[in-house]
Amino acid sequence: MRFYDWDLRLASYLDEVRSRPFEWGTHDCINFANKACHIQRGTGFADNFLTEYNSPKAALLKYHHWMKETGYKDIIAAVDDRLTRLATKYPPRGSVVAMPSDENEVLPFSFGVSVNQYCVFVSHEGLLFNKPKDGFLYWGVE
Repeated sequence: MRFYDWDLRLASYLDEVRSRPFEWGTHDCINFANKACHIQRGTGFADNFLTEYNSPKAALLKYHHWMKETGYKDIIAAVDDRLTRLATKYPPRGSVVAMPSDENEVLPFSFGVSVNQYCVFVSHEGLLFNKPKDGFLYWGVE
């Protein structure tokens, strides 16, 4: 397995935010996954969506505005349009991951990134490492 410069930058980013708790508008799931994507390819999948919001209500309003403005039916359609969906249970390192979530106050998914055999997500206690599961969605960033 080859390592690239972005592998080191991604590992450094994950190490930097490992203990950082969830924070609306700066370190939430979309910001986290978008920054991981940006590190790898120079642009994120949601750069135009990530403007100021600092609460679940403001994030929900921003999300609805983005869907209306762009014509996407939902966040999955938006990501599908910007990244390549992967049909696998074991995504490559650096892939964007969406995990179905009943706890997310804004979206029906929590977004994260794949690293080795884990999918990493933001939680209130810092990063959460999960094994890939049925129902997860994956997108390549290369």
